[in-house]
Amino acid sequence: MNRPADCIPRAGALDALLPLVEKPTRYVGGEWNQVVKDPAAIDVSIALAFPDVYEIGMSHLGFRILYAMLNEREDWAAERCFMPWHDMLALLRERELPLVTLETRRPLAAFDVVGFSMQSELTITNVLAMLERGGIPLLASERAERDPLVLMGGPVIFNPEPFADFADAILAGDAEEALPAMLERYQTLRREGASRLEILRAIARIDGWYVPGLYDVEPEPRLGMLIPRPKPGEDVPPRVRRAIVYDLDRFPYPAKIVVPHAEIVHDRVSWEVMRGCPVGCRFCQAGYVYRPTRERDPAAVAEGIRRSLAETGYDSFSLSSLNTGEYTPVEPLMTSLMDELEPRRISVGLGSLHASTMTETLAEQVRRVRKSGFTMAPEAGTQRLRDVINKNLTEEQILEACRLAFVADWKLLKLYFMLGLPTETDEDVDGIAELAGKVLEIGRRIGGSRVRITCSASTFIPKPFTPFQWCGMVPEEVFSARQERLRRAMPRGVTFRHHPRAESWLEGVLSRADRSVGRAILGAYRRGAVLDAWSEHLRLDVWRAAFVEAGIDAEALATRDIPLDAELPWEVIDTQLRRRWLEHEYHRAHAVRTVDPCGPTSCAGCAPFAVECVKGILSEKKTWRASPPAPPAVPATEPEVPPDERPLPVYRWRARFEKQGPARFLGHLDLVRALQQSFRRAGILLEHTRGFKPRPKVALSPALGLGIASCDEYLDFETTVRLEPPEFLARINASLPEGLRFLALVPLDGARVSLQEAIRRATYRARIP
Repeated sequence: MNRPADCIPRAGALDALLPLVEKPTRYVGGEWNQVVKDPAAIDVSIALAFPDVYEIGMSHLGFRILYAMLNEREDWAAERCFMPWHDMLALLRERELPLVTLETRRPLAAFDVVGFSMQSELTITNVLAMLERGGIPLLASERAERDPLVLMGGPVIFNPEPFADFADAILAGDAEEALPAMLERYQTLRREGASRLEILRAIARIDGWYVPGLYDVEPEPRLGMLIPRPKPGEDVPPRVRRAIVYDLDRFPYPAKIVVPHAEIVHDRVSWEVMRGCPVGCRFCQAGYVYRPTRERDPAAVAEGIRRSLAETGYDSFSLSSLNTGEYTPVEPLMTSLMDELEPRRISVGLGSLHASTMTETLAEQVRRVRKSGFTMAPEAGTQRLRDVINKNLTEEQILEACRLAFVADWKLLKLYFMLGLPTETDEDVDGIAELAGKVLEIGRRIGGSRVRITCSASTFIPKPFTPFQWCGMVPEEVFSARQERLRRAMPRGVTFRHHPRAESWLEGVLSRADRSVGRAILGAYRRGAVLDAWSEHLRLDVWRAAFVEAGIDAEALATRDIPLDAELPWEVIDTQLRRRWLEHEYHRAHAVRTVDPCGPTSCAGCAPFAVECVKGILSEKKTWRASPPAPPAVPATEPEVPPDERPLPVYRWRARFEKQGPARFLGHLDLVRALQQSFRRAGILLEHTRGFKPRPKVALSPALGLGIASCDEYLDFETTVRLEPPEFLARINASLPEGLRFLALVPLDGARVSLQEAIRRATYRARIP
């Protein structure tokens, strides 16, 4: 079903650009565990397009899940494409080259389906840039039969209307069932010769799928917002029901995730243990639209983490969810895993914890092997405001959680707050500084003067399908005054950081907009807006001009309060949350009343599936019984040795290797990282340094310039066991990414001579055009 591309890049044309850009590893491909299929041998080709840079897209859990899941089908091929940075985008435009995927370097226009993962409203201009460079018309109404279907999904599209002009179909909810169902329907209909419109009509009848082109809009009488209605004669639902996967264990998390060449934002094995959150913070969209809370089987989590560490070579993992401390078996699971993995110098991490779930056991497990900063999100500085937002958290719980972190020897603690919350007063702002001061006092008393506290304040943004969706943002002048008040009140010894309000304001505009804003989005892009989620590239003047040109009062979209009886554009999506219940939560917030976290013994009746939640069918709590671990990933000849009981002697080695193909674009630190991961995949245990952050004892020959291939480079390393060179070469070469290959290994005996001292000369060979 693959179409011929209009613009296939010339051989070597893209390679010629790589030495000219800041981070060429974003564009080379060839990573460990990537999947490359012959385009001629598959039925459906899918370009998974992430509208942000490589380091962010490669960190996203959903992106990893879909890539592995879709490529399990022999007749489907999923490839990756990311938003190029400004330097690469400018070169592609200047030389009229297309944006291509990493796997086969085909333009987006050559694929059957292009799916965008929308994690932020501000990435919409990136979507337009990727479509344009990929050879696809920007507007869905202008796409022809041979153009790919453009899909969107992710949390942002719970208000799909601002993006409706650009998407052929939009998925609301979990993708594990809904996306394959859509692709199977597409595959069947395309084979039968169905038209593009016939395929879209069929997609619109699958749970979770919204096809904007089959809906008209009409103004709502109170505020004039445009409300989607099915077009006359179209058999589509008035409200599109969210797709929900109730049993996560039916869709195991992939162990063979792609290992990027360069360090990414979340550079570790991240394992989703739970979806949804039971707490119910009233500002948190994810906490509402991903209900009910569903937990994964801890035995499957433990086994999956073991396999993924072996398949990737990572030396750290994290248990991921919106609120991992609420995962029922988190303590015994972490204890069991760390007892098993600590001897291999593998560490564990957790995201921001709800302070009420912080325990001495959690603090102790996370601190094993190595520690980074510890993060907590009180969100508000006073108890009154924490009750307004239903944080279900007291000051005593916050201070106790911080105390446990300091006792466990953390020196850096990050506190996250939010400014501009509904009903916020100056007293609430002062409360942030007072709470930060109390945390600092506890830290200094336990950890001394080396303790550092960072206090970050983001901006409240009203999000659809939350109790605060009817509340406007505070005006710019009020917000600036509160921000400055907090800066002045912050005690000495606490570092204060804040999120730029310009980004938050634009996000607020887009999060509560209707379909008319599509004109402004296109206008802003035509005026040069791109990479808007990066504050140094956001051009707010361009956006304001585009809003004016489109006749849109952007300030009102962001700051006005919406009447509770007004119909809302985003209600074309049925999240299966009761609107009446959200209204009750709005009133409870303004009455400073809290609601207990969801659970079998406490249910507020938020959704039609609430009865099942109470029975424990959907939110079944998982139990953990530690079972004997799977056979170790390392061979029996290399036992796992506790770090404080290492045998002597330590063996020192020098290896010779070559670096060709995509590997020649690895920077020095990226090369070190890639080699260390390859050693772990090969089961070769390296000797580590002692101290706060143990590191493998390795040294490389002098760094080459980026893009220079090599026939002879050298690596010194130490092991706790004797290696046999032929066996070592076979094992390590089977574990290296494309372009790296070891050629020889010799033992180093006698006095230590560093590589820097041993290497006296280098020979270069250059081809002159």
